Amino acid sequence: MHALLRNFRLEDVPSHLLRRAHFKAEEIFANTFSDEGVTPRQKAALVLLYQEPGLNQNTLSERLAMDRNTVAEMVRRMSRGGLIERRPSPEDARAYQLYVAAAGMDLLNRVMPRDSAVEEQLLARLPEEYRSLFVKCLRLIAEEG
Repeated sequence: MHALLRNFRLEDVPSHLLRRAHFKAEEIFANTFSDEGVTPRQKAALVLLYQEPGLNQNTLSERLAMDRNTVAEMVRRMSRGGLIERRPSPEDARAYQLYVAAAGMDLLNRVMPRDSAVEEQLLARLPEEYRSLFVKCLRLIAEEG
């Protein structure tokens, strides 16, 4: 066991490196959009709701690959902040459909033109020819099944 621990190199552990890369991505996003007060998850939710208006909370949770309780709290905050609208579902009286509100659209219009700079900064240390392969590898890791 001691030999295993002596030779263990944390800097070669994929899960550790992914976690560090995630923190780096969060830092770049926060620095870029500190003036907007939006999180990466909120931006992702707004984009999904723009692309698929009327999603219910459970479907939004699945699309974001986030825990339902976390999404429920995020939706409450975004609704209170005027970024999204919750409308009763015509099919299910217990469910709500979610839509981007005017303030959410304004936020997207301010954020999205700068979003590519976040991704560019995140990938800047990778040689150009590796970037698409890197994204493909991340998709393979992140995919279900």
